[in-house]
Amino acid sequence: MRFGTLVLLMAFSMGSLLKADTVTYTVTPNAGHFDYGLTLSNTGATGGTLFDLFLAIPTAIANINTGTIGTPVGWGDATGGLLFFGPDVSPSTSFIDWSADFSGTYDVAIGNSLSGFSFSSTQRITQLITFAVNGSTTFATAHQATPEPATFGLVLFAIVGISVRSAMRHARR
Repeated sequence: MRFGTLVLLMAFSMGSLLKADTVTYTVTPNAGHFDYGLTLSNTGATGGTLFDLFLAIPTAIANINTGTIGTPVGWGDATGGLLFFGPDVSPSTSFIDWSADFSGTYDVAIGNSLSGFSFSSTQRITQLITFAVNGSTTFATAHQATPEPATFGLVLFAIVGISVRSAMRHARR
């Protein structure tokens, strides 16, 4: 099998693993608490726009500064949408639910992302943060903003392949 064909085959097989709506986040220590900034990306896995983000957080609601929960425009702010938060299934967990206004104006279209979701916690969250979109009961894991493993693997594979090919060319000379 030719090298180029192998790279394309790997790219398509790894890309299919990434077919899911995603939430990535950053964590910034800030004067005794931790600020979480989140980005919601619509890959098209739901088949339409995204208008609701439910975040399950493995910490008590008392650890979340609910007065400073950040909302993108139209997602539970003065321009519209809804914002709910509180304890989740146990006292040691909490949730934040952002919904876009009902006009569809602020929905996240397929292929787009939306940032501006945020919260602050008195404790760094070390367990998995999970999320569901559009009222689904199927949860996925939110990921801290780092290169995705599949993308990193593909890039690493390509670099190794190019290096091997270059070394083989030099050896033939």
